[in-house]
Amino acid sequence: MTLESGPITWVPANFFRILAYLLLEESSHSVSRSKLAQILWSDSDPSHALVNLRQSLARIRKFQDQNALNLIQMDAIFVSLNLEQVRAGLVWIDVMAVIGLSQNGDVESVLECCDAYRGDLLEQNLLQHSDFDDWLDIKRVELRDTIISLLKRVLDHATVMPVEAKCQCARKLIEIDAYQEVGYRTLMRVAGQLGQPGKVERLFRECAGKLRDDLDVDPEEQTIRLYRDLISQSQTDSKGQQNIPRQDLILFDTGLNSVSDDVFEGSQKEASHEGLPKIAVIHLAVNPMDPMEQLAASLVDDITLGLCQLNTLWVVAPYTASQIATSSISTLHQTSKGLGIDYIINSKVTQIFGSYVLSVCLIKIGSQEVVWVESHKFDDVLPEQQYRQISIRIILSVASVIEKKELERYNQLSRDPTAYSWYLIGQGEVDKFDVEKLHQARQSFKNALNVSRDFAPALSGIARSMHREWLVLDRDDNFLLLEAEKIAQRAAMADTEDGRPLHELGIISMYLGRFEDSLDYFDQAESKSHQHADLLADYSDALLHYGNLDLALAKIKHAFAHNPLAPDHYFWTAAGILHNLGQHANAIDYLSRMKNPRVASRLMAACWAELGENKEANRYKSYNLAGSPKFRIGDWARNICLRLPVQLARNEASFPAVRLQ
Repeated sequence: MTLESGPITWVPANFFRILAYLLLEESSHSVSRSKLAQILWSDSDPSHALVNLRQSLARIRKFQDQNALNLIQMDAIFVSLNLEQVRAGLVWIDVMAVIGLSQNGDVESVLECCDAYRGDLLEQNLLQHSDFDDWLDIKRVELRDTIISLLKRVLDHATVMPVEAKCQCARKLIEIDAYQEVGYRTLMRVAGQLGQPGKVERLFRECAGKLRDDLDVDPEEQTIRLYRDLISQSQTDSKGQQNIPRQDLILFDTGLNSVSDDVFEGSQKEASHEGLPKIAVIHLAVNPMDPMEQLAASLVDDITLGLCQLNTLWVVAPYTASQIATSSISTLHQTSKGLGIDYIINSKVTQIFGSYVLSVCLIKIGSQEVVWVESHKFDDVLPEQQYRQISIRIILSVASVIEKKELERYNQLSRDPTAYSWYLIGQGEVDKFDVEKLHQARQSFKNALNVSRDFAPALSGIARSMHREWLVLDRDDNFLLLEAEKIAQRAAMADTEDGRPLHELGIISMYLGRFEDSLDYFDQAESKSHQHADLLADYSDALLHYGNLDLALAKIKHAFAHNPLAPDHYFWTAAGILHNLGQHANAIDYLSRMKNPRVASRLMAACWAELGENKEANRYKSYNLAGSPKFRIGDWARNICLRLPVQLARNEASFPAVRLQ
């Protein structure tokens, strides 16, 4: 209830009970004192019930006088409802608004009804063990059924509704009744229309999981058929690309608890099913400390991202490519062949008569044939626009050999070569978990913006450096995150076709606890750069925090397929998923594959403790406390970004098992 002057913050205990009863039960909006007393205090004798009512009405009278209200009127025999102030617009009562709007049926009224219906009738009502409680249960069901019927009717005839209105009604329907499949179907159709197959899958799994876990039933045939059609259509549109691993198309598997010991076994085999040429871009650095070598390495990473825009290539992630580059010449081809790679773009910087030259060649692994080779002058005395031209030239040349299509978007990524040069320098530092390096990267991105104010990649880079700094410093405030969010939003507006700002917004929203927003951003980013392994790994992490463990597992498997020689945070994310699934031995296996497993000592200690291996648990406990002596479970629980209370409780309970505090 709201007054013209604002919302009411305190009311007498029985004010809303009496108001609801008069409004919904009595057509005359009037009831005798004796009947009302018996309803509210049915467990008392009539005389005591009347005394209780008299005291309640006295408090209500005082409350109304203080707030210039005249809603509940009373005399010696009757208690009545006076709606003059409501009709005059001086008082607003939500249940009256809901009932009135539900009778109109037009889209605007339905949307207003969604806003007004914020939960069950008198949701905060404390049980009195009286007849009123039974009456309230009946009215709650009646009102809820009215809203559900209204929303289903609107969604069944939603062909001319705006997309946002459809989504609002569908989300409200699911909020009221999580088993209403028409709501999920509506959201799945919208996601399909927007080219977001990942969101289609997430919605279907959420629906199917809810039905199976709570009701032990499968989704309706209509829902299953829609899911299959949308996924099939997305694969057709992508010309054979599989955004979803093959095994995850099994609709009614027993779930993740049946995953085999090595859950990622065969990820390379899965990659081969794509039927696409698999390509890695590597840089062989002669002197890694040379600034020109570092610039060339960043240029190679950017070329890789450009190739990721192509739908007819399977592109190996930069990290795995860098690991291949460290192989000896004698084993490089063997390593590449073992990873199922068809082509390698091999680059290196050499000095000839005092000038730098970037040499690039395309090698077909099966025959070890050099298919194409080029050399470019590459030093700091060249006009800066040539850095950009080199990147475009290499991608165009590779495409001419392998596919010749879909390069217009990448060719227009940057119109300012100086800004692009600064961006490459910053990109070489931004993924290092070191505050000084992050500050250096941010300054390089700012230099790019000084040249080109709305250069989207540099804006995305600044946002990334800020949320990385927030994570490294373990900040307990959100200032850096909120600033990063503003910058990433600016980047998204500057270039609506670039997936990088959406990637950063997905991470930032996850850290801020805006889980639905986070997954929406990742869905959009994936639709723009479906082969970006780091994006898939971060998407998996967001799904873990959201609580959708099966899809989180599918995404991290897909990330490993693109980046089989993965960096540590892939294994950390995978282990977190397995730990939440109760597969602690598997989690330890993947944590052990990290180059520096001590950074994940907290999770490692918890996994060992769950297996009853106290010696190992205590060993990793000591590592954690040495690195974080001020760690407290309560502080961790307040700051960790997990949507589901049961998931938070499960993780929180793991730490006392090793007295990690």
